[in-house]
Amino acid sequence: MGLLCMGHRVHLVGSVVKHDRRGWVVPVVVAMFAMAIGLVLGSGPLRTALIGSLGAQVDSLEEEVAAAELEADRANVTNDYGDDWVAGTAPQLLGSTLAGGNVAFISVDDADADAVSAAQGYVREAGGSVVASVTIESLWTDPNQSAFRAALAPQLAPSISGLDGTESVDELFAQALAQSLLPPVSGGDEGELEVPPDAAAQDHAQVLWTLLTDADLVSGTRDGLANAVVMVAGETPAGEDETSLQATANITLASVVTQFDVAVVAANGPDVDGDLVSDVLADTDGLAQRISTVSWIQTSFSQVTVALALREQFDGWVGHYGPGEDSAAAPPPIGE
Repeated sequence: MGLLCMGHRVHLVGSVVKHDRRGWVVPVVVAMFAMAIGLVLGSGPLRTALIGSLGAQVDSLEEEVAAAELEADRANVTNDYGDDWVAGTAPQLLGSTLAGGNVAFISVDDADADAVSAAQGYVREAGGSVVASVTIESLWTDPNQSAFRAALAPQLAPSISGLDGTESVDELFAQALAQSLLPPVSGGDEGELEVPPDAAAQDHAQVLWTLLTDADLVSGTRDGLANAVVMVAGETPAGEDETSLQATANITLASVVTQFDVAVVAANGPDVDGDLVSDVLADTDGLAQRISTVSWIQTSFSQVTVALALREQFDGWVGHYGPGEDSAAAPPPIGE
Protein backbone atom coordinates (compact mmCIF):
# COMPACT_ATOMS: atom_id res chain seq x y z
CA MET A 1 0.00 0.00 0.00
CA GLY A 2 2.78 2.32 0.81
CA LEU A 3 4.50 1.60 -2.43
CA LEU A 4 1.29 2.13 -4.26
CA CYS A 5 0.87 5.44 -2.62
CA MET A 6 4.43 6.39 -3.40
CA GLY A 7 3.95 5.33 -6.98
CA HIS A 8 0.80 7.32 -7.11
CA ARG A 9 2.65 10.37 -5.92
CA VAL A 10 5.26 9.90 -8.57
CA HIS A 11 2.60 9.58 -11.17
CA LEU A 12 0.97 12.78 -9.98
CA VAL A 13 4.24 14.65 -9.98
CA GLY A 14 4.97 13.49 -13.50
CA SER A 15 1.56 14.68 -14.59
CA VAL A 16 2.23 18.07 -13.15
CA VAL A 17 5.56 18.29 -14.92
CA LYS A 18 4.02 17.33 -18.23
CA HIS A 19 1.25 19.89 -17.78
CA ASP A 20 3.72 22.66 -16.97
CA ARG A 21 5.77 21.95 -20.07
CA ARG A 22 2.74 22.18 -22.28
CA GLY A 23 1.93 25.56 -20.63
CA TRP A 24 5.15 27.22 -21.71
CA VAL A 25 5.70 25.38 -24.99
CA VAL A 26 2.52 26.82 -26.53
CA PRO A 27 3.41 30.53 -25.92
CA VAL A 28 6.91 29.95 -27.28
CA VAL A 29 5.53 28.42 -30.45
CA VAL A 30 3.07 31.29 -30.83
CA ALA A 31 5.83 33.87 -30.35
CA MET A 32 8.06 32.17 -32.91
CA PHE A 33 5.17 32.02 -35.35
CA ALA A 34 4.48 35.75 -34.84
CA MET A 35 8.13 36.57 -35.45
CA ALA A 36 8.06 34.53 -38.62
CA ILE A 37 4.94 36.36 -39.80
CA GLY A 38 6.63 39.68 -39.00
CA LEU A 39 9.68 38.76 -41.03
CA VAL A 40 7.54 37.69 -43.93
CA LEU A 41 5.46 40.86 -43.79
CA GLY A 42 8.56 43.01 -43.62
CA SER A 43 9.07 42.58 -47.32
CA GLY A 44 7.91 40.44 -50.16
CA PRO A 45 4.65 39.57 -51.90
CA LEU A 46 2.77 38.50 -48.77
CA ARG A 47 3.19 41.96 -47.28
CA THR A 48 1.82 43.55 -50.43
CA ALA A 49 -1.07 41.10 -50.56
CA LEU A 50 -2.08 41.79 -46.98
CA ILE A 51 -1.75 45.58 -46.80
CA GLY A 52 -1.98 46.50 -50.46
CA SER A 53 -0.86 50.02 -51.42
CA LEU A 54 -0.50 51.12 -47.80
CA GLY A 55 3.04 49.81 -47.74
CA ALA A 56 4.00 51.98 -50.71
CA GLN A 57 2.44 54.99 -49.03
CA VAL A 58 4.40 54.30 -45.85
CA ASP A 59 7.61 53.99 -47.85
CA SER A 60 6.86 57.27 -49.62
CA LEU A 61 6.16 59.06 -46.35
CA GLU A 62 9.35 57.72 -44.84
CA GLU A 63 11.29 59.04 -47.83
CA GLU A 64 9.61 62.43 -47.50
CA VAL A 65 10.42 62.59 -43.78
CA ALA A 66 14.04 61.71 -44.46
CA ALA A 67 14.22 64.38 -47.18
CA ALA A 68 12.61 66.97 -44.89
CA GLU A 69 15.06 66.16 -42.10
CA LEU A 70 17.97 66.55 -44.51
CA GLU A 71 16.58 69.85 -45.77
CA ALA A 72 16.13 71.08 -42.19
CA ASP A 73 19.71 70.12 -41.36
CA ARG A 74 20.96 72.00 -44.41
CA ALA A 75 18.83 75.04 -43.51
CA ASN A 76 20.26 75.04 -39.99
CA VAL A 77 23.79 74.91 -41.39
CA THR A 78 22.97 77.74 -43.79
CA ASN A 79 21.43 79.86 -41.03
CA ASP A 80 24.33 79.27 -38.68
CA TYR A 81 26.82 80.11 -41.42
CA GLY A 82 24.81 83.20 -42.37
CA ASP A 83 24.71 84.42 -38.78
CA ASP A 84 28.45 83.86 -38.43
CA TRP A 85 29.07 85.66 -41.73
CA VAL A 86 27.00 88.67 -40.71
CA ALA A 87 28.62 88.84 -37.30
CA GLY A 88 32.09 88.67 -38.86
CA THR A 89 31.50 91.22 -41.62
CA ALA A 90 29.24 93.69 -39.78
CA PRO A 91 32.10 95.86 -38.48
CA GLN A 92 33.47 96.37 -42.01
CA LEU A 93 29.99 96.64 -43.52
CA LEU A 94 28.66 99.19 -41.05
CA GLY A 95 31.79 101.15 -40.18
CA SER A 96 30.71 104.44 -38.64
CA THR A 97 27.66 104.90 -40.86
CA LEU A 98 25.43 105.99 -37.94
CA ALA A 99 27.85 108.28 -36.17
CA GLY A 100 25.73 111.04 -34.65
CA GLY A 101 22.57 108.98 -34.89
CA ASN A 102 20.44 108.94 -31.76
CA VAL A 103 17.86 106.21 -32.22
CA ALA A 104 14.63 105.53 -30.35
CA PHE A 105 13.30 101.97 -30.66
CA ILE A 106 9.55 101.54 -30.19
CA SER A 107 8.26 97.97 -29.80
CA VAL A 108 4.61 97.24 -30.53
CA ASP A 109 2.45 94.09 -30.62
CA ASP A 110 4.84 92.07 -28.43
CA ALA A 111 7.80 92.54 -30.76
CA ASP A 112 10.52 89.89 -30.60
CA ALA A 113 12.74 91.16 -27.77
CA ASP A 114 15.80 89.26 -29.01
CA ALA A 115 15.43 90.71 -32.51
CA VAL A 116 15.05 94.22 -31.12
CA SER A 117 18.12 93.80 -28.93
CA ALA A 118 20.17 92.48 -31.86
CA ALA A 119 19.11 95.39 -34.09
CA GLN A 120 20.06 97.81 -31.33
CA GLY A 121 23.46 96.14 -31.13
CA TYR A 122 24.08 96.73 -34.85
CA VAL A 123 23.02 100.37 -34.47
CA ARG A 124 25.67 100.77 -31.78
CA GLU A 125 28.20 98.87 -33.89
CA ALA A 126 27.57 101.40 -36.67
CA GLY A 127 28.49 104.25 -34.32
CA GLY A 128 24.97 105.25 -33.33
CA SER A 129 23.39 105.53 -29.90
CA VAL A 130 20.19 103.97 -28.64
CA VAL A 131 18.71 106.80 -26.58
CA ALA A 132 15.33 105.15 -25.97
CA SER A 133 13.94 101.64 -25.91
CA VAL A 134 10.19 101.82 -25.50
CA THR A 135 7.46 99.18 -25.32
CA ILE A 136 3.85 100.07 -26.06
CA GLU A 137 1.84 98.33 -23.34
CA SER A 138 -1.45 96.50 -23.86
CA LEU A 139 -3.42 99.30 -22.20
CA TRP A 140 -2.76 101.43 -25.29
CA THR A 141 -5.10 99.26 -27.40
CA ASP A 142 -6.86 96.83 -25.05
CA PRO A 143 -10.51 96.76 -26.23
CA ASN A 144 -11.64 96.28 -22.63
CA GLN A 145 -9.94 99.53 -21.56
CA SER A 146 -11.39 101.93 -24.13
CA ALA A 147 -13.40 103.81 -21.48
CA PHE A 148 -10.28 104.29 -19.38
CA ARG A 149 -8.34 105.62 -22.37
CA ALA A 150 -11.15 108.01 -23.24
CA ALA A 151 -11.06 109.37 -19.70
CA LEU A 152 -7.26 109.58 -19.63
CA ALA A 153 -6.86 111.45 -22.92
CA PRO A 154 -8.25 114.82 -21.69
CA GLN A 155 -5.91 114.64 -18.71
CA LEU A 156 -2.88 114.29 -21.00
CA ALA A 157 -3.99 116.86 -23.58
CA PRO A 158 -2.91 120.03 -21.71
CA SER A 159 0.69 118.81 -21.67
CA ILE A 160 0.80 118.05 -25.41
CA SER A 161 1.78 120.77 -27.87
CA GLY A 162 0.11 121.51 -31.17
CA LEU A 163 -3.31 119.96 -30.58
CA ASP A 164 -6.41 121.48 -32.18
CA GLY A 165 -9.01 119.48 -30.27
CA THR A 166 -10.02 117.22 -33.14
CA GLU A 167 -7.52 114.45 -32.42
CA SER A 168 -8.65 110.89 -31.74
CA VAL A 169 -7.42 109.13 -28.61
CA ASP A 170 -4.86 107.23 -30.70
CA GLU A 171 -3.59 110.49 -32.24
CA LEU A 172 -3.36 112.17 -28.86
CA PHE A 173 -1.35 109.28 -27.34
CA ALA A 174 0.87 109.14 -30.42
CA GLN A 175 1.62 112.87 -30.19
CA ALA A 176 2.44 112.52 -26.51
CA LEU A 177 4.90 109.69 -27.17
CA ALA A 178 6.48 111.36 -30.19
CA GLN A 179 7.00 114.60 -28.29
CA SER A 180 8.52 112.70 -25.37
CA LEU A 181 11.14 111.14 -27.65
CA LEU A 182 11.80 113.58 -30.49
CA PRO A 183 13.06 117.16 -30.75
CA PRO A 184 10.58 119.92 -31.61
CA VAL A 185 9.82 120.66 -35.22
CA SER A 186 11.47 123.95 -36.19
CA GLY A 187 9.67 126.75 -37.96
CA GLY A 188 6.07 127.77 -37.98
CA ASP A 189 4.83 126.89 -41.45
CA GLU A 190 1.27 125.72 -41.92
CA GLY A 191 0.82 122.07 -40.95
CA GLU A 192 3.82 121.98 -38.67
CA LEU A 193 3.56 121.43 -34.95
CA GLU A 194 3.71 124.29 -32.49
CA VAL A 195 6.32 123.23 -29.98
CA PRO A 196 8.02 124.59 -26.90
CA PRO A 197 11.24 126.56 -27.37
CA ASP A 198 14.42 124.48 -27.65
CA ALA A 199 15.55 125.46 -24.14
CA ALA A 200 12.45 123.82 -22.68
CA ALA A 201 12.27 120.85 -25.07
CA GLN A 202 14.02 118.40 -22.75
CA ASP A 203 11.83 119.31 -19.78
CA HIS A 204 8.69 119.11 -21.90
CA ALA A 205 9.69 115.70 -23.20
CA GLN A 206 10.45 114.43 -19.72
CA VAL A 207 7.05 115.56 -18.42
CA LEU A 208 5.27 113.67 -21.19
CA TRP A 209 7.41 110.59 -20.66
CA THR A 210 6.57 110.57 -16.97
CA LEU A 211 2.85 110.95 -17.69
CA LEU A 212 2.88 108.06 -20.18
CA THR A 213 4.83 105.69 -17.96
CA ASP A 214 2.81 106.55 -14.86
CA ALA A 215 -0.35 105.78 -16.82
CA ASP A 216 1.12 102.39 -17.84
CA LEU A 217 0.71 103.22 -21.51
CA VAL A 218 4.41 102.65 -22.19
CA SER A 219 7.45 101.23 -20.44
CA GLY A 220 11.17 101.16 -21.07
CA THR A 221 14.07 103.58 -20.94
CA ARG A 222 14.62 107.07 -22.28
CA ASP A 223 17.94 108.88 -22.01
CA GLY A 224 17.44 111.81 -24.37
CA LEU A 225 15.87 113.07 -27.57
CA ALA A 226 16.27 111.05 -30.76
CA ASN A 227 16.83 111.97 -34.40
CA ALA A 228 15.72 108.54 -35.66
CA VAL A 229 12.94 106.09 -34.83
CA VAL A 230 12.72 102.33 -35.41
CA MET A 231 9.27 100.83 -34.88
CA VAL A 232 9.39 97.05 -34.47
CA ALA A 233 6.14 95.08 -34.49
CA GLY A 234 5.40 91.54 -33.41
CA GLU A 235 2.77 89.19 -34.76
CA THR A 236 -0.76 90.47 -35.10
CA PRO A 237 -3.15 89.07 -32.46
CA ALA A 238 -5.73 86.42 -33.28
CA GLY A 239 -8.86 88.40 -32.37
CA GLU A 240 -10.22 90.56 -35.17
CA ASP A 241 -11.26 93.45 -32.90
CA GLU A 242 -7.90 93.56 -31.19
CA THR A 243 -6.10 93.27 -34.51
CA SER A 244 -8.00 96.25 -35.90
CA LEU A 245 -7.32 98.38 -32.81
CA GLN A 246 -3.61 97.61 -32.81
CA ALA A 247 -3.23 98.10 -36.55
CA THR A 248 -4.96 101.49 -36.33
CA ALA A 249 -2.86 102.56 -33.35
CA ASN A 250 0.38 101.45 -35.01
CA ILE A 251 -0.24 103.22 -38.28
CA THR A 252 -1.41 106.33 -36.40
CA LEU A 253 1.82 106.39 -34.39
CA ALA A 254 3.89 105.89 -37.54
CA SER A 255 2.06 108.75 -39.25
CA VAL A 256 2.61 111.09 -36.31
CA VAL A 257 6.33 110.28 -36.15
CA THR A 258 6.72 111.29 -39.81
CA GLN A 259 5.62 114.82 -38.87
CA PHE A 260 8.97 115.25 -37.12
CA ASP A 261 12.26 115.79 -38.91
CA VAL A 262 13.69 112.37 -38.11
CA ALA A 263 14.67 109.16 -39.90
CA VAL A 264 11.99 106.46 -39.61
CA VAL A 265 12.21 102.69 -40.17
CA ALA A 266 9.39 100.19 -39.61
CA ALA A 267 10.21 96.52 -39.13
CA ASN A 268 8.49 93.24 -38.32
CA GLY A 269 8.72 89.51 -38.91
CA PRO A 270 7.38 87.53 -41.90
CA ASP A 271 4.88 89.48 -43.99
CA VAL A 272 1.30 89.04 -42.79
CA ASP A 273 -1.75 90.93 -43.99
CA GLY A 274 -2.45 93.76 -41.57
CA ASP A 275 1.00 93.92 -40.03
CA LEU A 276 2.93 97.17 -39.67
CA VAL A 277 5.16 96.81 -42.74
CA SER A 278 2.26 95.72 -44.96
CA ASP A 279 0.18 98.71 -43.86
CA VAL A 280 3.04 101.11 -44.56
CA LEU A 281 3.65 99.62 -47.99
CA ALA A 282 -0.08 99.75 -48.77
CA ASP A 283 0.00 103.53 -48.40
CA THR A 284 1.97 103.90 -51.61
CA ASP A 285 1.59 107.66 -51.96
CA GLY A 286 1.98 108.44 -48.27
CA LEU A 287 3.85 106.50 -45.62
CA ALA A 288 5.66 104.27 -48.13
CA GLN A 289 7.31 107.44 -49.46
CA ARG A 290 8.46 108.50 -46.01
CA ILE A 291 9.13 105.36 -43.94
CA SER A 292 11.69 102.69 -44.83
CA THR A 293 10.65 99.10 -44.08
CA VAL A 294 12.46 95.89 -43.18
CA SER A 295 10.76 92.50 -42.87
CA TRP A 296 11.98 89.25 -41.28
CA ILE A 297 13.59 91.19 -38.43
CA GLN A 298 14.35 87.88 -36.68
CA THR A 299 17.24 87.28 -39.12
CA SER A 300 20.68 88.77 -38.67
CA PHE A 301 20.57 90.00 -42.27
CA SER A 302 17.52 92.16 -41.59
CA GLN A 303 18.90 93.37 -38.25
CA VAL A 304 21.94 94.79 -40.05
CA THR A 305 19.65 96.17 -42.75
CA VAL A 306 17.83 98.25 -40.11
CA ALA A 307 21.07 100.14 -39.41
CA LEU A 308 21.77 100.59 -43.12
CA ALA A 309 18.20 101.74 -43.78
CA LEU A 310 18.60 104.40 -41.09
CA ARG A 311 21.76 105.63 -42.81
CA GLU A 312 19.86 105.78 -46.09
CA GLN A 313 17.10 107.78 -44.37
CA PHE A 314 19.66 110.29 -43.08
CA ASP A 315 20.87 110.64 -46.67
CA GLY A 316 17.33 111.50 -47.79
CA TRP A 317 16.31 108.18 -49.33
CA VAL A 318 13.60 105.64 -48.58
CA GLY A 319 13.89 101.90 -49.21
CA HIS A 320 11.95 98.70 -48.54
CA TYR A 321 13.91 95.54 -47.75
CA GLY A 322 13.34 91.85 -47.14
CA PRO A 323 11.67 88.96 -49.00
CA GLY A 324 8.58 89.81 -51.04
CA GLU A 325 7.51 91.45 -54.28
CA ASP A 326 7.43 94.99 -52.91
CA SER A 327 10.85 94.87 -51.23
CA ALA A 328 14.48 94.58 -52.26
CA ALA A 329 16.40 91.59 -50.98
CA ALA A 330 19.74 93.36 -50.67
CA PRO A 331 20.39 96.04 -48.04
CA PRO A 332 20.77 99.65 -49.18
CA PRO A 333 24.16 100.91 -50.31
CA ILE A 334 26.22 102.82 -47.79
CA GLY A 335 26.34 106.56 -48.43
CA GLU A 336 29.66 108.25 -49.02
